[in-house]
Parts: sequence; structure tokens; C-alpha cells
Amino acid sequence: MGNEQEKAAAFVVRLWENPSLLGLSPLQKEEQLCQFLEANSSVLEPTLRSPEFFPKLPWSKILSLLEKTLTEISDKTLQSIISEILGKSMKFTFVEHMPRGRVSVESVKSQLDDFLKRMSKKANSRREMTGPLMAVESGLIDRYVEKIFSRQKYVSFELRKVQRLKINANEIADMVKAAMLIRPSVRYFSPESSLASREHLLFISPSFASKVLEELTASVNLMPEPVLRSAVNSMLPFQDNPHTEGTARLAALFSHRSRYLKPEITVDRGSESSDKSWFSVARKNYKIYGFDLDMLVELQSIAAENGW
Repeated sequence: MGNEQEKAAAFVVRLWENPSLLGLSPLQKEEQLCQFLEANSSVLEPTLRSPEFFPKLPWSKILSLLEKTLTEISDKTLQSIISEILGKSMKFTFVEHMPRGRVSVESVKSQLDDFLKRMSKKANSRREMTGPLMAVESGLIDRYVEKIFSRQKYVSFELRKVQRLKINANEIADMVKAAMLIRPSVRYFSPESSLASREHLLFISPSFASKVLEELTASVNLMPEPVLRSAVNSMLPFQDNPHTEGTARLAALFSHRSRYLKPEITVDRGSESSDKSWFSVARKNYKIYGFDLDMLVELQSIAAENGW
């Protein structure tokens, strides 16, 4: 099997280093390459079952071997990226303003680090981490939250007056980031199945959200409850749950937005900016994804004003 693993690694590395994937995160690369392998099975199978590669293995085993190798390559950088994001992209000072007993910022950060790495080991939750990690690493949340509070319109009203957040804008941005990073826990605590691990989960029911929150509170017991609740509630459709927290609605929007985000992409002159384009499409499909339409309208306006 050692020789087969070497061949799989050599083949996957060539795919991994494709210039078209430049700028993507490890999980984005992993997801796109898994989709590539499955979508092109009919073309790849004759080659990969030839004497040069894996003549003794059925296609299902070859595909499984290649996907396992993809995960291993991704993991070489993923674990360090998680720690780096928590250390450099978030300050976690919001925990000092929320009831959770006497806990330090470092202890909350350390516990979340461990939990995220645990979630990355389970197929159900691993794929749901793609958007949140990219959103936090790219700085997407910070720049939008800054504009949200400078405008003082719908979204800031929902956060300040409705959700009654008394923390500063940077801390609210970090709270949204934390909710996004914990959001894949809904998958983590869902029953494992091969089908579930392949499909992107859109919604959950309020009753299941309550069950997940219980599990989550026990697993990440140092994180303030409002953050955990926002993480879980971000998986509820807004149309059926109009009292969902503003931070939860933002976490849902930005998680979807960042799933295939390429921060380094250059927009051609005269072309519509990527964020503006995405929010425009999302407005047309807001009911399908359970988004808050008014939030989409404001975020699209911010993207248009700033060329995002």
C-alpha cells in the first residue's frame, strides 16, 4: 500500500499546485479538487486504473485514497492556520463584557482552538468550516462592520437596539467571527453519514438548534452563551425565525459569501465587483437561503460604495 500512497500523493500534489487554485485556502482547494475528482470520474478512471497507477484497485477505492491524500495535504497547513487566525485576526475582548464566570481571554481562545481542530477532523463539520475560516482570515468582517456602524442604518440598529450589544464595533466584529467559526458545530453534532458529509446544510429546525446548543455549551463551556446561540441560530431561516440575532444573520451571510471567496482576485475595469455581484444574486435567492433581505440590501450598498 506504501507504493500506492506515494503514487496518490504525487498525483494529488500536481492537482494541488494548479495555478488556477492560487489564492484559495486549504479547505477551498480540498473541496474544489474533491468535486473535480467526482465530476470527472469517467475521464479519470481509465487512466488511474492503468498499470502506471492503481490497476488492482476498484474506482471507489482509488477515489477514497485520493480524497484521503487531499485531506492529509490540506491538514499540513490547516491546523496552523486555525491557530494563527485566532491569534492574529481576533482579540476576544468581547468575552470580558459577557457573563460566563471568571475566564481569561487566553483560556477562551485556547478552548476554541482545540474545538475547531476537533471539528476539522470530522467530515460533517470540516466542509462547513471553509467559508468561516476564509471570511475571518481575509478581513472581510472587519471592513463591513466598520462601514455598518459609520452608516448607522438597519444593520447597526439590529445590533445595537434590538440585540442590545453594548460592546464596541471591533468587539462586535470579533463576536460575529466567533459565531461563524463555531457555526459548523451544527454539522459536528449531526448524525454522521456519507450523504450528510457531501451536502451543504442550509437549515435546521428550532428544536434541533436547542439540542445542538446544549451539546455546544458543554463542549465550549468558556465561550459566552450569546456567541454560542448566534452560531447555532445562524442555521435557522430568517423568514421563519424573525427574532434571530443580528450577529447570527451576519454570520450566515458572510459564511455563504466566503465559501468560494478569492481575496486576491483582480476585477477587470468596468466589471461589477465580486461582493456587489454576490449580494445582488443573494437578494434574488434570499428565501432559498433564509437570508435577511434588508441586510443584503445594505451590504450590497456598502459593497457598491466601496468597490468591493
